[in-house]
Amino acid sequence: MQWRPARDIFSRLRRILRALDLAYIDAGRIHCVRVWGSRANALARIWGLPPIFQEALRLRAHYVIEFMVPTFDRLPREEQDRVIIHELLHIPRSFSGGIRPERSPSLSINTRTVERYYRQYLAAMRKRRTR
Repeated sequence: MQWRPARDIFSRLRRILRALDLAYIDAGRIHCVRVWGSRANALARIWGLPPIFQEALRLRAHYVIEFMVPTFDRLPREEQDRVIIHELLHIPRSFSGGIRPERSPSLSINTRTVERYYRQYLAAMRKRRTR
């Protein structure tokens, strides 16, 4: 398996964060990578740095989002944005290094939820263009 930084995806992720006003997410502690050779049956997946490692290594929480190549890159840009939003929704408000599950008391991460955030993102981008 090989991975490389995905700076282009990270730039899009930052734009999405600003548009959705997800201020609890520190973009400086998120790393996006493209992965080749993974056997995962996913378009992307997120990893957090567990608190025990944060303590032992004296680091703050960080997240890595893997984007599977070529599957992710073949998606239309709109679908890629939805995948990015989906992965961001797995980051809890505490930004603790943990991962919010698909179904949690505070938020269910499903197609409907992702679509709602995606529509908010589009509205925010349209609003910015008209300024």
